[in-house]
Amino acid sequence: MEGVKKGLLVSAIEQADEVEINTLWAVLKYKELGIFKKLKSMALILDVNFEEVLKDVPRDEEERVLDKKTRHLIHDVLIEVSQKEI
Repeated sequence: MEGVKKGLLVSAIEQADEVEINTLWAVLKYKELGIFKKLKSMALILDVNFEEVLKDVPRDEEERVLDKKTRHLIHDVLIEVSQKEI
């Protein structure tokens, strides 16, 4: 994805198969999960290290994971990958 630091999560999403992409969409859209649990679930789905995923996501000055920016990052990568499969 252009303009985005290719961290572990982005790279893994770009390599995901159709079922994994659909599952990631479901996790992203599920409103009952916070961003931390979403990232943990996505790491499990993609079989990548959760701690490594956390290193690459947007954070504030106090090192807290930024919910909105992280969700938008994931959304944009999923859109791009989903359009390639069409």
